[in-house]
Amino acid sequence: MTWFKVDDTLAAHPKVNRAGLAAMGLWVLAGSWSSQQLTDGYVPLWFVTRLEGGRRAADRLVKVGLWHEVVNEDGELGFTFHEWEQANPTRDAVVTRREMARERVARWRTNGARTNSPTRPDP
Repeated sequence: MTWFKVDDTLAAHPKVNRAGLAAMGLWVLAGSWSSQQLTDGYVPLWFVTRLEGGRRAADRLVKVGLWHEVVNEDGELGFTFHEWEQANPTRDAVVTRREMARERVARWRTNGARTNSPTRPDP
């Protein structure tokens, strides 16, 4: 599981106050989705427009500087979070962390269950 990180000073940020509640609702939902999908902060237009008022909210996020409107490598229109990598892990970092965890668990299953288990004297 990957988490979408939100700074505890978010509520006081001027961009957030200018964006408004509806736009920030989209921002949070899209951040959660982007983290789960490992898109490095990219949010496709289809995700935005499936939500009532989504396009209007996205335009507001662009206007205040929380998002940037982009066209991805497949020619698909969408948005990216401003400075995603400063608060959230990249796809590469998450994939690397997951692979390391898989390897650690595999080593434990092979060796650790025998060598790392606490020993107790038989009663």
